[in-house]
Amino acid sequence: MTDGGGGPPAAHEDGHGEQRPSHDLTGPLAPYRSPRTLPPGQQALPDLPVMHYGRVPRHRPERWRLTVEGATRDGERHDLDMAAFEALPRTSVRADLHCAARWSVLDNEWSGVATRTLVEAYPPADDVVGALVYAEYGYSATVRLEDLTSPRTLLATHRGGEPLTPEHGHPVRLVLPHLYSWKGPKWFRGWEYVTEVKRGFWEERGYHAVGDCWRQERYSYQEEEAPGRG
Repeated sequence: MTDGGGGPPAAHEDGHGEQRPSHDLTGPLAPYRSPRTLPPGQQALPDLPVMHYGRVPRHRPERWRLTVEGATRDGERHDLDMAAFEALPRTSVRADLHCAARWSVLDNEWSGVATRTLVEAYPPADDVVGALVYAEYGYSATVRLEDLTSPRTLLATHRGGEPLTPEHGHPVRLVLPHLYSWKGPKWFRGWEYVTEVKRGFWEERGYHAVGDCWRQERYSYQEEEAPGRG
């Protein structure tokens, strides 16, 4: 579920694993030289490829819910319907997107709801270390609490001033600019606070629990024993 995000075989593009774009990288989306500093091993593409397993889910606004559950401070599960989500304060972030398949798309203008807004509304219990974020088709990814609450982490509804297209995650995708994009699923549906590391779809298949693109944290064998990084 990733464009750079993946799904249980059917859901994400941007980075849910080492999936390659369906486009010919010698064609219109071929890598180009960028004056910007990229994470090690990355090549810049001029636009965001579409990458995901299976079909694009059909959005049903009347059934859609975004859920915050697990080890919440009040012990309750919290569900927001589309109207409640759309009523939340909005913000924008200009950020690059880095796929573990070694491509990047620079200067995306994302807008939506800061994840901090929901964390503040529905805070975790004191012993929470992170979250299992999830999306349509049962896709999930492991995310540390400090990454979920980063000021640049966003529940994006728009890119470049336009609503996300279905292929790129409409109505909501999670954006964590400093992590590989398999951590930020398209067709996002919520998260579960966890008190110990709980591995998601790609993490169970040998990918890194943190996924910091600047540290090239792709694979689980690279995980450190230090608290919060493994």
